[in-house]
Amino acid sequence: MQIIATELSYIYNKKSKFATTALNKVSLQIKEGDFLGIIGHTGSGKSTFVQHLNALLRATSGNLQIGEMNLSAAVKKINYTALRSKIGLVFQYPEYQLFADSVANDVVFALKNFQQEMSKEEKERAVREAIEIVGLDYESIKDKSPFELSGGQKRRVAIAGVLISKPEILILDEPAAGLDPNGKLAIMELLHKLHKSWCKTIIIISHDMDEIAENCNTVAVFHHGQVLRSGSPKEVFQETELLQSLGLDIPTTAKLVLQLKKQNIDVDCDLTMKDFVGKIQEKLQQNKRGALC
Repeated sequence: MQIIATELSYIYNKKSKFATTALNKVSLQIKEGDFLGIIGHTGSGKSTFVQHLNALLRATSGNLQIGEMNLSAAVKKINYTALRSKIGLVFQYPEYQLFADSVANDVVFALKNFQQEMSKEEKERAVREAIEIVGLDYESIKDKSPFELSGGQKRRVAIAGVLISKPEILILDEPAAGLDPNGKLAIMELLHKLHKSWCKTIIIISHDMDEIAENCNTVAVFHHGQVLRSGSPKEVFQETELLQSLGLDIPTTAKLVLQLKKQNIDVDCDLTMKDFVGKIQEKLQQNKRGALC
């Protein structure tokens, strides 16, 4: 499903003296298959925008089309169940939303809304599949209280609870927040696994520019409720002055590319560490061959 937002606006407390414009004519296209990273400071409109994608918020004005579903401001009737079964939203620190007496009961909860007609056996099979796709052992964990698990396991259980409806689009707000480096790496590896086999499109909000450059194929920069730039990490992060004027950082690889450029060494890479190291090795080999000639 493709997402097309056109001049999408949202005003909090619209009819009061405290009215605040959170989105101001946002236009953004997210293609099916994208792994999109959304960046911007707190209050830039990032979270407000993604909450429109599963109709937790409804636009004040403008148009929003997701696949065949029209969520534009003028549309009054929406099939929320169909929409939210296709678009999964994982909030920051989702483990804080766990509530059931067992992992299995927590994960199955969404099916009570989305798949009421499923048999007990079908639900059990769906729970097993969702738990296993996030890298947990079903038999050893299904009857445990989610509150007995480690932080990383809790987060995976919370994600499994969203995945059980098999959404085509998965949205995560700061998916690696609060995790140690190994935990962050494991969560991002999980998201790539899901992107290949489970969810066609993944959208993440993150303040970690290295995380964005390393994992996303496209980036959108939000500022004061608007999308200032969108494109590949390479295209967006080369606008160093703009990002710095917004108080945003750039990835480590982008900083290294800039420093090398000052030494008249051009490194044309996609800003992932693997590609950066590979291009540096190529240059070293070229210099080595040149010295031998």
